[in-house]
Amino acid sequence: MIGRPTAVALIAAGVVLTATALVLPWYSTIYAGDVEVVVRAWGTEVVNKPGDWPAGDLSPWYGVPIAITAAFLTAGIWINRAALAGAAAQLGAVGITAALTISERGHAVEQQGDFALGYGLVFLAAGTLVALTGAIAAQKEPK
Repeated sequence: MIGRPTAVALIAAGVVLTATALVLPWYSTIYAGDVEVVVRAWGTEVVNKPGDWPAGDLSPWYGVPIAITAAFLTAGIWINRAALAGAAAQLGAVGITAALTISERGHAVEQQGDFALGYGLVFLAAGTLVALTGAIAAQKEPK
């Protein structure tokens, strides 16, 4: 086995990667007229918003479930079961986020928009896998 200190280090690294993902752009779509919609964990920014754009910016708030799971992961450094619960919950939250992102990509294609993934989703996927590995390893190691 990898040992408890290594498992805890993996959990901590997963939390750091997840926290980084919460501040980076997750994806963006560029529509006709150079209107760009940038989606982050805490909301959506519309760049070059024309006057006839629908009122208000979209606000997906993807960050709320991810922040809650990161809190479980952080608690898991001291409480084994919390890390596993946090990692499993984060895996589920990432799955839902992936489904929503795929749906948004389909919408962008329908609207003839140019869709691009951001670094936030890459960091989120990496953080989830690293934390899950650490959480599973922590379950197998004695305290």
